[in-house]
Amino acid sequence: MYRVLIVDDEPFMLEGMRLMIDWEAHGFELCAEAQTAQEAIQLVDSRHPHLLITDIKMPGMLGTDLASIVRRYHPETIILFFSGHRDFDFIQSAIRTHAFGYLLKPIDSDEVHATLDRVKAQLDATHQQPKNEYKPAALLFDQVLRRIAFGDDSNASLVRAGVLLHIKRNDPCYCVILMFQSAEIPASAKLLVSACSATAFQLSGNQLGLCFHQPEHDLHLLEQLYLSISATATPLISVGMVHFGAQGFAKSMREALNAQGVLYHHKGVLRLYQPVDANAALWIAQIRVPRLRDALQHESTESMNDLHRAFLQAVDKSNPSLFSLRYMAFSLETMLSIANQSSELLNLRALWLQDDLNRSEWIERFFAVLCALKPQLSSQQASTWPDVVRATLSIVDSRYPQPLSLSIIAHEIHINTAYLGQLIKKHTGTTFNHHLLDIRIKHACILLRQTTTPIQQIALDVGFRDADYFSQKFRQKKNVSPMTYRNADGLKEDEHAAH
Repeated sequence: MYRVLIVDDEPFMLEGMRLMIDWEAHGFELCAEAQTAQEAIQLVDSRHPHLLITDIKMPGMLGTDLASIVRRYHPETIILFFSGHRDFDFIQSAIRTHAFGYLLKPIDSDEVHATLDRVKAQLDATHQQPKNEYKPAALLFDQVLRRIAFGDDSNASLVRAGVLLHIKRNDPCYCVILMFQSAEIPASAKLLVSACSATAFQLSGNQLGLCFHQPEHDLHLLEQLYLSISATATPLISVGMVHFGAQGFAKSMREALNAQGVLYHHKGVLRLYQPVDANAALWIAQIRVPRLRDALQHESTESMNDLHRAFLQAVDKSNPSLFSLRYMAFSLETMLSIANQSSELLNLRALWLQDDLNRSEWIERFFAVLCALKPQLSSQQASTWPDVVRATLSIVDSRYPQPLSLSIIAHEIHINTAYLGQLIKKHTGTTFNHHLLDIRIKHACILLRQTTTPIQQIALDVGFRDADYFSQKFRQKKNVSPMTYRNADGLKEDEHAAH
């Protein structure tokens, strides 16, 4: 028997559909009824109906919006609309959701029976052995929140997350992420998390999430949770800011994920998300990448000392926070082209994660790491390259997010465009456009790994003006889409390839 779910906000319509249709005669069973689209979403997830029959105009959410959500997460479910509205716009909306049919109220039983026969014929073609049993879907864990974490802000995903997490439009909420060093989450940790006054979910093999419905952080509870779990495992607990509604929770979840990296400040054993403010962004400019690269590539001790002195003077004048300095180091890693996963690069990464030093110690260690980068940077570009080639590559490295072309740079450094292109191809073995594309894709990879910024925004941030073109070029370079690269399996494959 095939399962049917009926959705209508009018109880008498549900009763009429239940009594006037001989469901079994057509090979169907009425498995559930719902009066709201939100209730229907939960029933679709738990009951897996083969056929969804829904009214179009309902309070809270249109049936066409419900159909879009079901179509996205349960594409195998057949959707049938019935409505008292003959408005062409409603019919167009139904067509766009790939509905099987559109029945008008009052319901004609003969028409319903004929339609059910056609639905059953289609189901028979795709289900050679219809099953009476079903398995509840774990979409909360496996799809919805993972999609949102990776930048999916579509209305369908946010509505579904709101339903599954019981978040209304103006409800305050925030997200907490627990990341474990082990490949799997310890069973004892799952048990302790389930006792919290929060909705728990699993984002990956070693990441648990918690959704709190509160107007402010309960840091004391989270500290107690850490102490309880740390008896058997040591989780890294990061906390997003308080926002409102399902969209606010999506923002808080990404903040908590970003706090797993560099965007955080400590509150005891917890990492609280800290956004990049104007002061932090200012310190990116304190290290002049072209000057630094020039000093490192030519192993110029005098130039490095000048940079060091200028940097210390800027620190004394502006008194930056340690967070601002750490964020500067994080940004510098993305701006310097360093081959492979060198030990010096790993030292730089460890430095922007390190927040237990005082500022003076941190700065000294920072310049020690920069000096250790000399061999890596020197080996990438021959010191015999013409100044115009080195200047061009430095401009690309520092200004890749901007609209750039060979002619623009040639005009700036006062050289013939065609001649500059020939010099770059001769000394680097590649064209200017290929080099610019490589730099942009490299920075996109870093942002995909290190942040949860939506892919469309990453495309803009690295210099692409069209997200589809970015995806096309990314796939050409990496053989996978940006979304696939972002997930855990894609990262592992890329890291193995680098080695």
